[in-house]
Amino acid sequence: MPQKPVATFTCVINLDDHDDKEIKRAVLPRTSEKYERSLKIFDRFLELHPAARSPPDIKTYKGFLEFYAKNTTGRIEEKPTTETVEDFRRDFETALARLRDFCVPKNMSITMKEYIISDLKTKLSLPDVEMSRDGLSPNDLIILLTQLWCRDFKEYRGQYPDRSRVQLTASVLLYCFSSARTGEVHESTARRSLARQKDGGDDNDANLRASVMAACYKHFILTIELVDGIPMLVLTYAREFVKGYWRKKKWEPPVHAFYEVYKEEVPLFFNFVLFMLPLFSADRAFRHYKSYTEILDEVDSIKVSDLQSQSNHIISRIHFRKDILDTPVFRPFSELDCEASTGKARGADAFGKEFAALGYRSGYELNVTARACRRWALMEADKKYSQTARMKHASHTDARTFGRSYAHPVCEVDGPATYLNIASRHEHIQNRRSMGIHRNPNLWQSLPAKAEFEFQEREDVLTLDKEFAFLSAQLAKADSQETAHQIHLQRRRVQSQKDTLYLKELKRQREIQQGTQTGSIYEQTLFHYRRRAMPERDLLAQILPARSTIRSSVGQNAMKALETICSQYHPVAYRSGLRPVNGKCVCGFTPIANGYTSIVVTKRDSVK
Repeated sequence: MPQKPVATFTCVINLDDHDDKEIKRAVLPRTSEKYERSLKIFDRFLELHPAARSPPDIKTYKGFLEFYAKNTTGRIEEKPTTETVEDFRRDFETALARLRDFCVPKNMSITMKEYIISDLKTKLSLPDVEMSRDGLSPNDLIILLTQLWCRDFKEYRGQYPDRSRVQLTASVLLYCFSSARTGEVHESTARRSLARQKDGGDDNDANLRASVMAACYKHFILTIELVDGIPMLVLTYAREFVKGYWRKKKWEPPVHAFYEVYKEEVPLFFNFVLFMLPLFSADRAFRHYKSYTEILDEVDSIKVSDLQSQSNHIISRIHFRKDILDTPVFRPFSELDCEASTGKARGADAFGKEFAALGYRSGYELNVTARACRRWALMEADKKYSQTARMKHASHTDARTFGRSYAHPVCEVDGPATYLNIASRHEHIQNRRSMGIHRNPNLWQSLPAKAEFEFQEREDVLTLDKEFAFLSAQLAKADSQETAHQIHLQRRRVQSQKDTLYLKELKRQREIQQGTQTGSIYEQTLFHYRRRAMPERDLLAQILPARSTIRSSVGQNAMKALETICSQYHPVAYRSGLRPVNGKCVCGFTPIANGYTSIVVTKRDSVK
């Protein structure tokens, strides 16, 4: 663009329209609320302590931090951790600078930081527990997905219950392969409404639905491409809602590409595209195709010889319907039917609890989290790619973030091999960086019979049972929908309290549980008995752990079964104690007269 001559700059402005006021860096309202809250706590401290000074001196500051620590309840333990107090200190100093024009001197800030981890910690016996640095390794992922598809006894809710199982698998793979944060794929409650807006934003912006702050169809692009001489499907995912996204330019958030054909054969349930295509197809998301099968047929019909003369290796793009671009791909159980969706996304908190519950059912004693997936992905990226590539993959802006928050304390150097100058081993280091050390394959999933009876007879549990029964009776007599809704909420709170007590007791029993347990881990779940009446689940349990590809007959059968459970629901009345004997059903016959016994199935191929 040609520059105008300086002489043409003759338009005069009014300097009185401006002032010398310093403009602070814009922050999100939820961040601003934290700053304001810290000052309100300080004002309360001044009311209760007339001798305290404002702005604070070192003596007042120390007393204020003790005041905060004594009046704060911890999330991990009864008292807050030193890190919690340190976070509050930083918020308080920022609030003083932004809202009261007082900058805490550097020497005072350092003094307070040291005071928290020394004198204050000792005086109040503050815990110093920290977040685990263990990652979710591929071996851990195999254990989780094997539990989910081959052993799981959990019954999901909704119109298409097992679609939730497909969504959970796809979500976990997306977190592992993209290193996304939890709130980027699912709806984060921390980013709802005003929390997603800048200071001074328009009131209309405050009503922005949190549903659009999750992975929607508009964030995915499906193409047919020529990759290493092979025509295949490539699915691209754009991580729009990364940390600090509202400050970033559109090209800064990372974009990830997932392909259909791996260079090595891996278990089918490691293929992200395998689970996404049935989800898309069940939602009837394709604009010009009725099902994913038509797309795969088109890919199979492509001849490489016809493409050699083309310079563009992106053969075609598969478009999604325009009316569903803003629809979340991962939805709650009440909105699994895409046509009836209101645009609500699966909550990040709900996903986190579901993921952790899967971990417990798989035998892990600690919570399995999306952050563990992210941590492993970044540790592996740090070994194989440049620092710039790792930062892009993580959506980091500071190179030091990885070392401070994600690097595992287990040293990657094989000490003996390095010192002795011999061939090194690495697998033991990988094992220790994973969550395998926290797994007990025989972890109890419910209380043993005796402990269950004792729990139900506890006074606090009996009180909750009586309250629940009373509310149930009141609900039956409710004369209005609003009253019924309020009673229903009260019942849920009572049930939630009982569930919390149950989980605490289960955790206590797990700590004294013996390390061994008889019987096959596969025959200890209801799915082992019920799978015969669930043909799609039975098929998937057999073939998903197999090493194969999407294009193989095994892969095709898997995708067909996945699409079926994503879009159909067939309620089945089934009792695991009744099985066909000699190929005949025992229903309607007298057991003794026909030589049948109806008791318990104890092994895969026998009836007692």
